[in-house]
Amino acid sequence: MAFKEALKKVLQLEGGLKLHKNKTERFETYAGIYRGAHPEWEGWQYIDRGETPPFSLVESFYYENFYKPFEQVGSERIRDLLFETSVNLGVRQTVKLAQKVLGVKADGIIGEKTLSALNSIKEEEFIRDFTLARIAFYTALANRNPKRYSIYLRGWINRTLEALSWVS
Repeated sequence: MAFKEALKKVLQLEGGLKLHKNKTERFETYAGIYRGAHPEWEGWQYIDRGETPPFSLVESFYYENFYKPFEQVGSERIRDLLFETSVNLGVRQTVKLAQKVLGVKADGIIGEKTLSALNSIKEEEFIRDFTLARIAFYTALANRNPKRYSIYLRGWINRTLEALSWVS
């Protein structure tokens, strides 16, 4: 799946090109881009004027922030899984999770060892183990802070299984 195809699927998970505000968040989200985490995104200027941001701004945001860090991953299936996960967890946490699965130092940085491990592991093995680790991560997060996160647990697990279905 090329970037544009992967982005279409991610945007479906993010609710499309819509502006909304979650109950537990301070700021609004547009097309999955949370203002609190990305206040510098150029699209907010359009939204603040009551306009729809050009799709090219959404596309370049996702490419630069969440897809590009994984471009050197040889397996398209693994790259797409990491891309989708990073949209939800952030790149650093996604890389840490992948590193734990790969058995390399979990520092959140895609260095030579991590890249080599990602490019040599069997796809099915990584996809299976990464999916299970992701569900365990979400469950632990919800258990640590149930007031804030338990409301999202079912959605996170459903999202994880949806992403699994794309790459399987």
